[in-house]
Amino acid sequence: MKGYCIAIVTIFSALGMGCGAGHPNLMTISVSPNTASAALNEDVVFTATGNFTNNTSRDLTVVDGLSWSTSNNAIATINGNTGSATCIAAGSINVIAKAPQNLQITVNNGINNTSPTVTGSATLNCT
Repeated sequence: MKGYCIAIVTIFSALGMGCGAGHPNLMTISVSPNTASAALNEDVVFTATGNFTNNTSRDLTVVDGLSWSTSNNAIATINGNTGSATCIAAGSINVIAKAPQNLQITVNNGINNTSPTVTGSATLNCT
């Protein structure tokens, strides 16, 4: 009986370690293209790649909690779902991608992710 109990405890311990413990966190976000130029009313589509603590990377989307913004909406606006920026005046701005460090909790399930955020940026020159 004692051996049976030890086996059960060992199995449950192993299962507990495999259920989300030690998952990789987001370290950096790379935004592509790094620098882009566009004429007025022209769009540039930006993408965000997440780089994780386990040396993997993958594209990020709004499902991951990714959000897009620009440093000056008077020069360019950006679609928060697609990463498509549109130049509306001449000038240079930063395009910013931001996502939660802990992507294990996604925003589409109604749970707010309260982990610190990671940002990445690129430059858009509007002419």
